[in-house]
Amino acid sequence: MRKSVMVTLLSAVALTGCTETEPGQAVPPAGGGQAASGPQAPSAAIPPRPREIKLDGVDPCKLYSQAQLDQIKVKRQRNKTQDGDAFKGSPQCLMDGVDGPASFDYEVWAITSEGFEPWLSGKRNVQARLVSVDGFPAADYHIRGSGGAFDCATAVGVANGQQLMVVFRPTRNAFSQDQMCQKSEEAATLAMQTLKILK
Repeated sequence: MRKSVMVTLLSAVALTGCTETEPGQAVPPAGGGQAASGPQAPSAAIPPRPREIKLDGVDPCKLYSQAQLDQIKVKRQRNKTQDGDAFKGSPQCLMDGVDGPASFDYEVWAITSEGFEPWLSGKRNVQARLVSVDGFPAADYHIRGSGGAFDCATAVGVANGQQLMVVFRPTRNAFSQDQMCQKSEEAATLAMQTLKILK
């Protein structure tokens, strides 16, 4: 993976707002739902999740069947443990894909040290939008003012204090911001479908 890009992303602990097309759907910021307390409370009301799915002990690379990998055009997977300060110790799955002339990376994180709500708090250097992924509240986000379409991350609120995060990053600017968020949402939706079966 491109280490400098990873360092930039992780040092900001941030990424940005995207699409409301399938598989994720925009959720209106209204109605009573869960909200995190404290300085990182989200700026929009978050609807309740259908149930809690804990990520403890989850291998992110095992959240995709071969058919699902084929669907998102992933050719290679490898496990990694985050050794940087942001979400240190979180298991990751790094995935490389090719679709015609376009090549891209996915990162799938099982984060058990923080929920997804801080991405929506307005206190991080990100542009974020509340969406729904497979019935669970989620955030699409990227670094604010990054000056171009570099990536999109989708963080799914699977449980209190935990999030499943999927980052989509093309190797060149072959996708618009909306297209990148569609890709991260699609991969997050597939992972959630498997996670529901495993848990």
